[in-house]
Amino acid sequence: MITLGVAPLYGQSLSKIADDDGTKYTNVGNLGVTITNFGTIGNGFTTWPNQPSLEYPKGSGIEHLFLGGLWIGGIPRKEGVVHVSTAAVDIGSVRRQAEGFEMTSDIGKGITLRSTLTESPYFDLNAISHQDMVMDFTDRNTRIPDTGDSIPNHIPLGVDIHLESYAWNFPFADFFVILSYTIKNASVDTIDGLYVGLWNNAVVRNTKLTGRPGGRDFYNHSAKGFIDSLRLGYTFDFDGAPYGPPANSYYGYKLLGTNPFPLKDSVIDLNKTYYYSDKKLDSLGDLYKNTYYNGWKFNNRSGSEVYFFPDQEFLDNSFRGKYQRLSRKMPKPNIEALGRPSNVLSSDGITTGEAPASMTDLLSVGPFKSFPPGDSVQVVFALVCAKKLGSFAPSEDYKNPKLRVQLYSNSGWAQQAYNGEDLNGNNALDVGEDINGDGKLNRFTLPQPPRQPRVRTLVENQRVTIFWDKVQAEQSFDPISRNYDFEGYRIYRSSPGADVSSPENFLLSMQLVGEFDRSDDNIGYNTGLQKIKLDAPKKFDGDTVEYWYQFPPKDDPITSLNGWQYLYGVSAFDAGDSANGLTSLECAKVIKRVVPGMKVSANGSSEIGVYPNPYYSNASWDGTGERTRKIYFTNLSAHAEIKIYTMTGDLVAELLHDSQTYDGSGIKWFDDFKTLGVSPEFAGGEHAWDLISKYDQAIATGLYLFTVKNLDTGDLKRGKFVIVK
Repeated sequence: MITLGVAPLYGQSLSKIADDDGTKYTNVGNLGVTITNFGTIGNGFTTWPNQPSLEYPKGSGIEHLFLGGLWIGGIPRKEGVVHVSTAAVDIGSVRRQAEGFEMTSDIGKGITLRSTLTESPYFDLNAISHQDMVMDFTDRNTRIPDTGDSIPNHIPLGVDIHLESYAWNFPFADFFVILSYTIKNASVDTIDGLYVGLWNNAVVRNTKLTGRPGGRDFYNHSAKGFIDSLRLGYTFDFDGAPYGPPANSYYGYKLLGTNPFPLKDSVIDLNKTYYYSDKKLDSLGDLYKNTYYNGWKFNNRSGSEVYFFPDQEFLDNSFRGKYQRLSRKMPKPNIEALGRPSNVLSSDGITTGEAPASMTDLLSVGPFKSFPPGDSVQVVFALVCAKKLGSFAPSEDYKNPKLRVQLYSNSGWAQQAYNGEDLNGNNALDVGEDINGDGKLNRFTLPQPPRQPRVRTLVENQRVTIFWDKVQAEQSFDPISRNYDFEGYRIYRSSPGADVSSPENFLLSMQLVGEFDRSDDNIGYNTGLQKIKLDAPKKFDGDTVEYWYQFPPKDDPITSLNGWQYLYGVSAFDAGDSANGLTSLECAKVIKRVVPGMKVSANGSSEIGVYPNPYYSNASWDGTGERTRKIYFTNLSAHAEIKIYTMTGDLVAELLHDSQTYDGSGIKWFDDFKTLGVSPEFAGGEHAWDLISKYDQAIATGLYLFTVKNLDTGDLKRGKFVIVK
């Protein structure tokens, strides 16, 4: 079962609708981002590392966003004065009684979760994606509804916002999240000159290297860029300094589309006369002409004007006004400077002296036609992540588009999901585009691979066996081809030590170790499924599913190393649809995280063991820090108490073992991968210890004694082990 990302904080219980502002995040795909019902994205690392701000890939510890939020600017016609409402700004705070945090959710207006996945507890026929988050908020409150606190210097524009976010677990769509904003004029006045933007305080950093986010060294090494034709801004780790190599990752924020399109051209008269032509864009391809990009130094209130924090709604023709930032694009040389060192010349031979630092940026679109009371405008953005392709020196990184090939491809998938049936991008349903025949233009659609199989694991001594059913995937129906087009299964596995050598890429490190497909067509290898199919279904106590397939196949000699952490993945793929130009599609892998080892000592007669013994620091399965070490006690009974002593009899640590519930919790090595959303499975007879004493101190080199008590029988066994550092 896929559980939607709901992080219970401070004892809150899970519910479908709740008033918890910032505890929900996406986790059905490979990108985890916190989304709130007061207009912000990200969480300012306030709940790091237990909840992602914007982590990609899951379990990597690579964060991409401190905080972001919606900006909306316009001119109420009767006043003739600009108002800009912001969900978040760069002032160092993340919420509550802070100027610039101006959007609120009324009491009782929580976040609704929906899913198209039938196995999800949030399954809903109205869902769009595998994980929808649906919420409403407004800029009309001048006080925070649940506290009554005043929002400093906030003059409402008078809009209500309905936000729906969409996330998928498909391998071709698990790297983006779509944010669809519908903005309604809830005032009594017509709003002219409406612009909508998404502000980002993006920072790409590998927190497995940096530790807790914070400080100048953490924030001052993210560079930025903008691709106008793609309506795509992006951020990357410039040099990794001073922690180590840079995070090999991009965070992109892309404008996917609007409805209606903005106007082609506009004139803004600084004497407060605003008027617009009636000309409209013809297609999404021209939308870049009304898309604007700006960047500035975090909370900068001195120095270069173009990098100045916009501290007013609308001043003059400078870059200091929020409305100017929404409605105009920064000059190209200044954009280029956001992604290169200060000693590198811009395209016109100018050195600006502005190097990558703690920068924020804004991607916006407009103006829209006059906006009378009750009317709505839809603006849709995508948050997109991707790995770099290749490697260049920091001074070369910004100007090598080859590094961004995957980012461009991933943002293209996000655009395809938005376009849906709008094949020519003109915001209308034309002849031949109505794929499902309902007479409506349907967006947010993707081709459908087979459903995920249901998977169980059997973890044993030096072996892991994966079992899965045949109903889920093999009875999947493709709505595009109108066929049952299941083709086969793929099995993936990480290598031993992948979690040590490259923990940030652990999820991406799995390699294909088996592929089996139907033998009655000309697609794939035609291996057939008989090698992995069982003669009779495998059943587990308390589980009604019948498991018909097994990997490794029976009598296959594949083994695994005890005590090492592995990821296994099982997926199903289809035959594709040549008539509709679709290649074979694969569902998301069902991930299993396993640690092979000895099973429970049934009668308690086995000798208790410790491995490795002796333990040497910097062993190949350990990390580099004191808290990333581990040893295992093995041949344990189902319920056991482990006590560790010095040679003089001082108690060092106490461990309680329950074979049914033990999942490595409390050991940093396993806790570091909690954001994968998959708990490790152990064989039952082993328990890890991180060489940290009950007083939270690393133990020293020496000989240690231990006792293990069988809590079911009272039997006590003794042993010893050596630590060498």
